Amino acid sequence: MKSDPHAPPLGEVRCPPGGRISSWDGPAMKSGDTWLGSPPMLLPAREVASGFPEHLTFAPSPWRRVARGLVEAFRIASPHALVIAAGYAMVLDAMPLAEEGRWSAVALELCIGGVVFGFATFLFVALFKWLLLGRYRKRSVPMWTPFVWLTEASTNMYEGIAVPWFLRYLRGTPWLSDALNLMGCKIGRGVYMDTTDITEFDCVSIGDHSELNALCCPQTHLFEDRVMKVDDVVIGSRVTLGPRCTVLYGARVGDGAQLGPLTLVMKGESIPAGTRWHGSPAAPWRN
Repeated sequence: MKSDPHAPPLGEVRCPPGGRISSWDGPAMKSGDTWLGSPPMLLPAREVASGFPEHLTFAPSPWRRVARGLVEAFRIASPHALVIAAGYAMVLDAMPLAEEGRWSAVALELCIGGVVFGFATFLFVALFKWLLLGRYRKRSVPMWTPFVWLTEASTNMYEGIAVPWFLRYLRGTPWLSDALNLMGCKIGRGVYMDTTDITEFDCVSIGDHSELNALCCPQTHLFEDRVMKVDDVVIGSRVTLGPRCTVLYGARVGDGAQLGPLTLVMKGESIPAGTRWHGSPAAPWRN
């Protein structure tokens, strides 16, 4: 993939192998404009976050920088430290069996230890979330505040230890919904989940017998103007989301709706029941 000097990709951009992001030959992109989609379209209006003091958004005090640095150091180091410590302990425990040449017992003990460790990491992350953050709800919080730091730490540990060591093995099984419900989600019966991409768990509601395919994301927060905005994502019953769909916060997907692969439902939108949509942003799917 190649990009011309005057076409810097911002955020997450997907381009097929051999593709090219070239200079834009449409209307001039002015400072402050917001563009979205493929092909790109100008968003004529965007909600601007206001009412928060500068020291909580763009000009934090020195102590806030230090406090955030400490939380960042913890969230970066803790997943690796836990994995290394647990792995070292399991190997030490299995060494006497290896010295006796009981290799089948070594393999069994390591397997059991891995399962116990994975379950323990999930419980640890769940306790961290419930004890320090409680229940997520609709809110707007400036970036330089403890809530944002702690929720990012919780998300980092969830994605760094709970997902790779436990939840990834539950994808596509009924147990994944049960595990996510323990984190605060409201997932109905018979839901097929092939994704663990959820952050503010309490803000996610999925109706019975819906299907979320690989790497779908109910995106319950965004950062805008240095403000973290959190809101609900409501997915109805018997809904199908194709691979890598994203439903932004404040959006609702009606019962029986279908979203094609890579579809983006914009924040605050409502997908009518029984309809088919695809594209970025989502548009009616016409055969």
